Amino acid sequence: MKEIVAEYEEKLKEEEWQKMEAEERNQMMMTQLENHVTDQERDIIHWKTCFAQLATLANGAIEDVPRMLREADSSLMFFNFPDSVQIFINHCKYLVEQMKVIIARSRD
Repeated sequence: MKEIVAEYEEKLKEEEWQKMEAEERNQMMMTQLENHVTDQERDIIHWKTCFAQLATLANGAIEDVPRMLREADSSLMFFNFPDSVQIFINHCKYLVEQMKVIIARSRD
C-alpha cells in the first residue's frame, strides 16, 4: 500500500512540475506576444504619421504645383530663357498631367 501511495505521490509531483513548466512557457509566450503587439502598435503609429505627412505634401502639391507651373509658363513667354528651362517646364507639365490621371483613376 505504501508503495502505491508513494507512486501516486510521485506522479502527482511530476504532474505538478509539468503544470508549472507549462504555465511558465505560457507566461513567456504571453510576454513575447505582448511585446510583439506593443512593437506593432508603435509601427502603426509611425507609419500613420508618415502617411499623413505624405498626404499633406501631396495635397499641397495638387493645389500649388499646377498653379505655379501655369504662372511660370506664362511669364516665360516674355523672356529669353535657356532650353534647359523649357525642358524642365515641359517635364513638370508632364508630371502634373500624370498626377491628374492618377487622381482621376483613384476617384473611379
